[in-house]
Amino acid sequence: MLSGSDTVYVLRYFDVIGRAEGCRLLLTAANASWTEEHPEWPAEKANQPFERLPVLVERSNGNEWILCESLTIERYLARVFGFMPTDLKQAALQEQMADQQADLLSAFFAQLTATGDMKSKQIDEFNTLFDRMVKEHGRILSRSSSKQHLFGDQLSYADISLYAFYKLFIVYLKCYQSDIAEIVKSKLTPEIINLILSIEKEPQLAPHFSKCDTMAAIFTAKDF
Repeated sequence: MLSGSDTVYVLRYFDVIGRAEGCRLLLTAANASWTEEHPEWPAEKANQPFERLPVLVERSNGNEWILCESLTIERYLARVFGFMPTDLKQAALQEQMADQQADLLSAFFAQLTATGDMKSKQIDEFNTLFDRMVKEHGRILSRSSSKQHLFGDQLSYADISLYAFYKLFIVYLKCYQSDIAEIVKSKLTPEIINLILSIEKEPQLAPHFSKCDTMAAIFTAKDF
């Protein structure tokens, strides 16, 4: 179900990639009418649901509706704009993948903040989970007829979620751990790299990629 032409959206988040990239990509791919706000923080914290970002504000026919939590916003937008399968089982497979990726982000911060004997344990757990995730992405991609998308031959929530996941690690999280981009790059297969780059070439996403960092310049011939 597509939202009406009079519907406009406001995405509130910090001026970083962070946890809002998937939301930005979905709004752009849908050619939605939307803007992004960067609330003063922590001054505006108390004015947000659950005092957290990102927040999506949907305005339509004089009504305003507000939603928070990045994955919840992503899934809502994916359904509204037709990027999520209508078949419940097929949709669940894509949502399952997004949840696994979220678990990995939690594992990253767990190993980052761990100390003493727990540090090594958390690093090992992160690497194990990441290797498993890459293997699963590869398995799904190997079954794809197009090799340009994870499921089917059109851009889907799974493609956008995967792209945002890898961009977070390769472009953004180096501000927390300087070597994380190289660690993640070393785990990726040529097939996954090609998928990432093909998503950056999607005409629907051109307005977003024209004004932000991409991964095309990061991967070199030796990565293939």
